Amino acid sequence: MNQQLTERQKKALLTKQNLYITALNLFTKHGFEHVSVEQITKACGVSKGTFYTHFQSKYAIILEKFEEMDNYYIEIEKNIPNHLDAVGKILFVFREQMIYLQNQVGKDILRTVYTAAMTKEVEKDHFLINPKRKIFQMLHQFVTEGINQHEFKPDVTFEVATKYVERCMRANVYDWLIHDESFDLVEEMVGFTSCMLGGLIVSSVEESGWNEY
Repeated sequence: MNQQLTERQKKALLTKQNLYITALNLFTKHGFEHVSVEQITKACGVSKGTFYTHFQSKYAIILEKFEEMDNYYIEIEKNIPNHLDAVGKILFVFREQMIYLQNQVGKDILRTVYTAAMTKEVEKDHFLINPKRKIFQMLHQFVTEGINQHEFKPDVTFEVATKYVERCMRANVYDWLIHDESFDLVEEMVGFTSCMLGGLIVSSVEESGWNEY
């Protein structure tokens, strides 16, 4: 049975949420590198000590956003149709992921996280390529299935397949960020990934129904 939060705990959660939302808004408006912890705390009316009680650094704000996004991928995984082969699962997940990024996250936040990814604060375990993230665990599982079920050509290794599949995701999101609104993220992702996968799979897979996505 869950214990009810005390008033102090409720206040702490509200403070953390306020810092989180305010920081993301400031990053979007001024750019990640141009916003300091002091600016964030001043906008929230709290001390730096309060900020560091909740976040190790402003980079931790971005990591929290990615954790929020990864929680959504868990929901996507639950909805993958059982009849799909490995390639179909990859396309299904990418399609649902792009709908979420386009409709729920938006360009401003994605620009912020991509900008933060290129700063000096990111030294290792880069969040855009961190294999521990849910999205990559899912993709690695699907690639392994594809290899074991002989969907991919015999000379396609796990390393090569995962590298190209993951690159499809990052490349399409980046393209979306630098194009105008005529760029359909979902359509471009499915089209580009289908084309890439077409070079990795054996021809018989094309008749399995995955291209419905």
